[in-house]
Amino acid sequence: MYYRITDLLQGDNLSTYHPRYGELLTSREVSDLTGFTMNQLRNQRTKPETSPIKFVRQGGTSWYRKSDVDAYIEANGGSEWEYLGGETSISTPLVNEAAVGEHKKNLDEIVKITTRNAWSKWYTWFTDHSGWADPYGDTRKWQVELHQLATGEDLEQLYPRGEFYKMRMSDPQRFWPSLTYAMRKAVSEVRDYRITDEEIIAAPVGEVPPSKLD
Repeated sequence: MYYRITDLLQGDNLSTYHPRYGELLTSREVSDLTGFTMNQLRNQRTKPETSPIKFVRQGGTSWYRKSDVDAYIEANGGSEWEYLGGETSISTPLVNEAAVGEHKKNLDEIVKITTRNAWSKWYTWFTDHSGWADPYGDTRKWQVELHQLATGEDLEQLYPRGEFYKMRMSDPQRFWPSLTYAMRKAVSEVRDYRITDEEIIAAPVGEVPPSKLD
């Protein structure tokens, strides 16, 4: 069984998840990422034993696990864009103003997540309502990764698994920024905002610890 996860707050971003296989991609998405044509992928699926990327099939519908596609691209390279044309070709500016504007709008939404609402609003949304496959595990992972990027410290060495969330009371100076970064990452991932980790940690996080929660 698979299910479509709708971003409950925005409502226009759908991802396909399976509780066993994780995040799934369509053939079109795999074609865009790898450079295989749709026909090539279709032919590969007729001979599963020789397909370069494993796939999941239910009835007449097929998906690819994102982790398998990522592993294939890491080993073999992906589809590279080239901008080609002759001397008489007409070209327009390469910067896509619509895309730049969309990215700025998404970033503006992300930076509204601060220590004041990261726990009381966004952590609850992510763990209870987003439909994400492993919200608790990914929250911890992103706290560790983004805190290390921001400070150079390894939270997993400072706080073993059983002690990790006690940090909220015992070490607020580390807990609140790292949680805020993690919730920004969570919203970006669920909504497919494609915001970089550097952009996530660049914006101010708010009071540490927060004097008031939304």
